[in-house]
Amino acid sequence: MNTEKIVIAVTGTLCSGKGAVAKILQSKGCDIDTFSSVIRDELKSRGILEPDRITLQNEGNRLRKEFGGQVLAERLLLKHSNSIKPLVIDGLRNIGELDYLKENSDFVLIGIDASIESRWAFTQKRKTSKDFIDYDDFLKLEARDRGFNEPLNGQQVGMCLAQADYLIYNDEQFDKLEDSKLYKEVGEIYRKIMKNK
Repeated sequence: MNTEKIVIAVTGTLCSGKGAVAKILQSKGCDIDTFSSVIRDELKSRGILEPDRITLQNEGNRLRKEFGGQVLAERLLLKHSNSIKPLVIDGLRNIGELDYLKENSDFVLIGIDASIESRWAFTQKRKTSKDFIDYDDFLKLEARDRGFNEPLNGQQVGMCLAQADYLIYNDEQFDKLEDSKLYKEVGEIYRKIMKNK
């Protein structure tokens, strides 16, 4: 039996359902955290309390450039080192994070994607503060998130998705998460992961 901490990271395109996947895994008894929580903590220490998506992306890039590609993953593993529960990390976006988690935990990567039309519709339905953008801005953020014109310490979702152990295509619009196809699919993936532990 593997004694390393079980870490399930979720990577995926902008607004494809990463948070929903993490929430489903949390309902199975996992701890849950996000890479952006580390970035938000860093920004909060400098007085930036409500960062937009671009500010979060820029700060994540800065932290990785200054401290190495592993910095966000390293801080999250340290934060949860006293818990024996599997840790779900929502929002993996960089190969340095992926490599660090592979080397320092019992690691599984779940990728999620959806059509650009579905993801745009989801932002319009969700309407959090970071979603108040127009379609052109959404496409620019989407390209950057995937890794277009990004440095090695930047956003690399496309490269991360290519290394996913499980890949989910989520084009379903649903009102209740527990009744969705996504809920069943993630539950089945979790059973497969834990069966081998």
